[in-house]
Amino acid sequence: MNRETVELGFVLRQIEDYEFSMKGFDDRLRFQKTVYLLQAFGVYLGYSFSWYMRGPHCTVLASNGLLLQDVYASIPEQKVGFDDKKSQKSFKKFLKFVRGKSTDDLEIAASLHCLVHACGLPAGAARSRVEAEQQRFGARRIAQIWSEMEKCRLVCR
Repeated sequence: MNRETVELGFVLRQIEDYEFSMKGFDDRLRFQKTVYLLQAFGVYLGYSFSWYMRGPHCTVLASNGLLLQDVYASIPEQKVGFDDKKSQKSFKKFLKFVRGKSTDDLEIAASLHCLVHACGLPAGAARSRVEAEQQRFGARRIAQIWSEMEKCRLVCR
């Protein structure tokens, strides 16, 4: 078990109502999008993502998630602070954003953010691409998530 995997486990334990699992596809998707968004908010954990079929994906994170599933239950649920105040503040903003979000909502948000920030697409093009590639969401839901992301300053017009 590597150090970054254990640290990731401690961070995930801080997310209210987050049930870590790597058993099903939806669990793994939620895990990927949660960590992506955590980094998007400014809490850098060292993972590099690239575009995949359902948004940003990191193979190293997937491997660490599989390692983590064997020890996650034994990681104590204790408050963990970050070394700097900026990361702590970013983590609180992240918690507020993800509270109550479905896996689909996280997929939309992570996909939009990745297309704008990593792929360099303009806002309209990013939204159109998510609408085209992930049609089950619908334009209204994508617009709603975009609006929430604007309020958090994850994206801008």
